[in-house]
Amino acid sequence: MRQLRAWFLRLAGLFNKDQRDHELASELEFHLQMHIEDNLRSGMNPEEARRLALIRLGGIESTKENYRNRRGLPALETLLQDVRYSLRMLGKSPGFTAVAVITLALGIGVNTGVFTVINGLLLRARVDKDPGSFIHLSPQYSGQAKEFGQPGAISLSDFRSFQAGTHTLSDLAAWAITRVKLGEGFDKELALLVTRNFFSVYGLEQPKLGRLFLADECSTSGAAAVVILSEEIWRNRFGADPQIIGSVINLNRHPFTVVGIVPAHFSGRLRGMGIWIPYTMQPQVSLWDRNLFQEIGTPWLMVDGRIKSGQSHSAVQAELEVMAKQQDRLQPGRTTRMILTNGSMIEEPALRAKVFWVSPLIMGALSLVLIITCVNVTVLMLSRAAVRQREVAIRLALGVGRGRLLRMLLTESLILAGAAGVISAYLAYQVPKIFERTFAEAPNYPLQPDWRVFAYLTAVTMLAGCIAGWAPALESLKVNLLASLKGCESVFGAGTTRWRAGDVLIAAQVAMSVVLLATAGLFMRAQYTMINADPGFESKQVLLVPLEMELPHFPAGSATSFYRTLERRVRAMPGVQAACYASSPPGSSGEEAAMEEVRLPDQPKGTEKPVALNSVSPDFFETFRIPIIAGRTFLESDAPSQSTAPVIVASETFARTFWPGDDALGKVIEDSRGSRLRVVGVARDTKSMFGALDNLRFYYLWKPQTSGYSLMVRFVGDARPAAKAVRNVIRDLDHEMTAYPRTLRSLMDEVVARFWVVARMILFLGVVALVLAVIGVYGVVAFTVSRRTKEMGIRLALGATPGQIFRLVLESGAKPILAGLVGGLILAMVGAEAMVRVLREIPVPLEAWDPLAYLAISTALSGSAMTALLGLAQRAKKVDPMVALRYE
Repeated sequence: MRQLRAWFLRLAGLFNKDQRDHELASELEFHLQMHIEDNLRSGMNPEEARRLALIRLGGIESTKENYRNRRGLPALETLLQDVRYSLRMLGKSPGFTAVAVITLALGIGVNTGVFTVINGLLLRARVDKDPGSFIHLSPQYSGQAKEFGQPGAISLSDFRSFQAGTHTLSDLAAWAITRVKLGEGFDKELALLVTRNFFSVYGLEQPKLGRLFLADECSTSGAAAVVILSEEIWRNRFGADPQIIGSVINLNRHPFTVVGIVPAHFSGRLRGMGIWIPYTMQPQVSLWDRNLFQEIGTPWLMVDGRIKSGQSHSAVQAELEVMAKQQDRLQPGRTTRMILTNGSMIEEPALRAKVFWVSPLIMGALSLVLIITCVNVTVLMLSRAAVRQREVAIRLALGVGRGRLLRMLLTESLILAGAAGVISAYLAYQVPKIFERTFAEAPNYPLQPDWRVFAYLTAVTMLAGCIAGWAPALESLKVNLLASLKGCESVFGAGTTRWRAGDVLIAAQVAMSVVLLATAGLFMRAQYTMINADPGFESKQVLLVPLEMELPHFPAGSATSFYRTLERRVRAMPGVQAACYASSPPGSSGEEAAMEEVRLPDQPKGTEKPVALNSVSPDFFETFRIPIIAGRTFLESDAPSQSTAPVIVASETFARTFWPGDDALGKVIEDSRGSRLRVVGVARDTKSMFGALDNLRFYYLWKPQTSGYSLMVRFVGDARPAAKAVRNVIRDLDHEMTAYPRTLRSLMDEVVARFWVVARMILFLGVVALVLAVIGVYGVVAFTVSRRTKEMGIRLALGATPGQIFRLVLESGAKPILAGLVGGLILAMVGAEAMVRVLREIPVPLEAWDPLAYLAISTALSGSAMTALLGLAQRAKKVDPMVALRYE
């Protein structure tokens, strides 16, 4: 306690300095007078008595200084002195201070703003209310069980068992994703099938209008056709109609009564704009032609919950693992590994591997922008270091330690970074708003800054301050005292042939800019390829017509009759050249393409390869003008029977992969179910619809008695009258069916437009990097030229020509530019290869080794930098020798 009291007294002394100094002076004067009186009583004269008293006290001022050191906190006092001095110095140069702060705020703010978005998308739970108690169940099944819905789904039986038996969870809710056609719209909206307590688990107690689901509406299959809409859909699709509650809307042709409207930005808006349906309505609105309430062992539900007060995450884990083992006993051959997450995307086992490298790629690119801005501020501070060289030399000559001086100089850069950090905190709130406006239809994410964002902001601010100030501070200490006191020393050591600090800065800026520009160039090339590449099939003159058929609406045999009738009537239309059916368009990839694992019959299990497959009618290849290079296409007689094996048409790559150097016709492969498929034809390879190289692919004959096919029509002339005519034919056959014929090219253009949003952001970063790099190059070379003015005057006086001076300036700037260009290209190629591997699952034709892109960015960057140098070189060669010799 005594030590704590002494510390507080010292701290108080810092903030009551005048009072403490007055008390100290009075006390020392008292002791001095006492010593003088003692000396006078011993017979000394007054002058001798005072002199000996001062000697005994050790000197008034030195005693005061020693006492101040003992009573205060020297390190803190020194820091406060540095801060006050730095603020005075920065206040004397408002222009420099403003430019430095704004430049740093650009780099720090953009970095922090994007990190805020990534934090909300990947690292945080999808709830705003009490995220600490929120959990998500993501069990992993092995053995005979297979997930039917999303990865991590559980069965209805498991959910009911967990919900009834848990003692560590206060609530457990389930949901599943489906697609519904809202009203007479053409496109399907993503919707959620949810349990009654879904809204309370996601933090909503009261809706904006109406009510939430009741218990009896979510108790039995098909119990209630009710729906809850988000405020966004209520406003956009229904004009914010205040009488919406109780009205009836159609979802997938089924009437549903609107019972509630939830507020905008509700945490439970997990998919799209927001439509919530009782999960008991799954048989009526689900994508799957199955009643999963009769298949209670099929996993299809995603489950979230809330930890009960007083319980821990480990207690919930242990309890659910016990219950999962009990459920496994009811399903022989199944083994469950229970995984609990906090609800964030990064903790989801099925997504972790896909998104893990996305964040480092994005933040790595933004970090390059931050470093480039720091380098620009470093250049500004180096110029100040040159101006303050005489001041530094005087301080060193008076005995100030270099460590003390280094700390004083670094304090300035940290103050600049701190001011930029305050501005960046504002950007951390604004960038997420821009993201929400840009992607208004995206799911809801908690994008408001949290402790992670402010910790990141603090770390980035400190790092930026150190990066920007370390080199100038060190350079300031590299002084020749005698020369600097005379004002004759150059901060870069002009006239030497070694690499100067400015050369290193130029090379670093150019290298980092090359990396960012190369990334932007690869995305621009991908954009160009997506627009102009030939996918290998007809896309501009083919209509794609999804047919939303439901088997209950078409009894046995009626679906086949509908397909045949529709095809016959469409073929009879003027301008129609061909028509076919397929489960997906040619070149489909990602979620649109069905996948199958196949192997050769003599290969062991476990050696299967994933391939894309497409179920097509016989006229598919004629419709899309895909050549058959060997064998034949399908015949109606190829329909599989008990006595014949199904036949397939393989792509060129497929045939080449499984039977290299051999004829694929007549060969047999085996699928994951053990069925054997015989090759009767080989079709020309196609690319994906977006220009990327296609996967292994094969085609098999369609089954017209099932649903899920799309009509595809090749026509001549304008697409609009053809689309209208096809839509009228479909309405004549089924007035409830809404069809929306579109050309494949228009679908591809939509994807290109969405990709352009991302490409434009990356291009913006590249342009910012280019501008900053050119400014940095110009600043460094201009500063170097200004410091070498006297040298140039001497050269001119000794007979050098203006052309030689011009060449000298260009060579001094071109050397680090060339070094940075070479180093940046190497880094860009390595980074591009890593980026392509991380993004290999997206259907975009990114190519790591694109010589045209690298040539373009090298030309743009070097041309811009050399243009900046030309002006400086032109100015340098016009130096008057007499003026230059008097420059310093």
